[in-house]
Amino acid sequence: MPLESLLSFLTSASASSRLSWSHFNLDVTSGIAIFFGGQAAVSALALQPLYGCIWHGWYNAPGCHAIVWELVRTLLQGSISSYSERLSLSLGLDGKKGPKYIASRSGTVMQHTRHLAYVLNNSNWRGKECKPVVVGDRKSPTPMQLMIVDFKKKVLTGDDTLPPRSSLYSSLPIIASVASIVACAICARVEDWLSFVMILLGMVSSGITSLIMCTGKITLERLKPAIGVPPGDGMLLSDNRIVILRGNEEDVNAVTKGKLRLKLKGGGYTLLPCAFIALLQVILQLVFMPFGSLPGQLMFLLSLLVSGGCNLYLSAKEDDVQSSALVALLNTPEVKMYEASSRASAAVLACLALCWESGTPPPKQILKEIVPIEPRPWKALSEFLEENIRKKSTSEGFRYGFRYDLSDQERQLLTELVGDAHAAYDHCTGICAIVTVHTYA
Repeated sequence: MPLESLLSFLTSASASSRLSWSHFNLDVTSGIAIFFGGQAAVSALALQPLYGCIWHGWYNAPGCHAIVWELVRTLLQGSISSYSERLSLSLGLDGKKGPKYIASRSGTVMQHTRHLAYVLNNSNWRGKECKPVVVGDRKSPTPMQLMIVDFKKKVLTGDDTLPPRSSLYSSLPIIASVASIVACAICARVEDWLSFVMILLGMVSSGITSLIMCTGKITLERLKPAIGVPPGDGMLLSDNRIVILRGNEEDVNAVTKGKLRLKLKGGGYTLLPCAFIALLQVILQLVFMPFGSLPGQLMFLLSLLVSGGCNLYLSAKEDDVQSSALVALLNTPEVKMYEASSRASAAVLACLALCWESGTPPPKQILKEIVPIEPRPWKALSEFLEENIRKKSTSEGFRYGFRYDLSDQERQLLTELVGDAHAAYDHCTGICAIVTVHTYA
């Protein structure tokens, strides 16, 4: 009964709209509405290779002009044979700069890393949905997060790259498809075949483009390291997060230096029909939608509103979807999360994670990048931390009173720093051997 009432209303509205052009209409709005949400449409299209579902994208969506622009630009920027790298850049699957990287074994410093490092550093990835372990009793409004990523299995590259897959928010495209189908059905019910065809055209155009993208293959390309290089253990450092990478040099290089490419079945020439279909949709909807009836225009705008909202939400969650797919591409590494209440605790955790098992003292560069070690209390902490890690012994602990003539204020600060070190050592199970830190006046 409610559906019949709705259809009756739309039918009467259609009849009244045909009686007089002086009544309210959406002629201009229905034409220009297709130009909204361009960046969101591109972002939603970029997620299709990560979802890998051929039924995604079959809905009438706004912003196709932006898709046309990105595809045409990809074709014109170089030869067809080298399209894959440019396509991944155009769609946002690669190209973002990652945080600073510092290698603990070699001391190598990279001011900027590549896209995988950016996604890993900015994601809400929790490994096996584990909650971060809180380290320290002090309450901080901006706690320091520390993520430890252990590459236990080899990260495959080239044509052997594992397909990145994610299921986050994968049900949203279904809502948009249902909305477009319902809009088509109502247009058919009120016999507005022009609006029916325009909505159907948008569904087919978007669906074909999404189908081609989702059947593409994402490959990871990286340089092969020289023979005999030490393990690539190191850390990605940003303002509020430290990401520890542990594993072979080639696996760590996949994150810090790897490039993602999107290869389509049929090669670069496949972009031509995608761009043509999207362009055809933009032109026909712009020209003919103003001639639709009021109910048809309402249904057209409704389908754009729902699909545009879905695209906008997916665009906002793009980093989360990419990081979820990253788990599969990196061959499911082991992940541990910590939340340190102070930078001192985070610095100690980072040093333990990187340097305890290697048997080498942490380079001063590691600590300098996390905490200021020039003041005497910080300098004392860094020196004794190096000594403690080098000896792997708890018999001496942090003996600062015998080496530094500290003032009462400096001694109080060092006591707090040693307390932070205690907290880090107490939570280092799974990072390295547990060590007890003692302080001496």
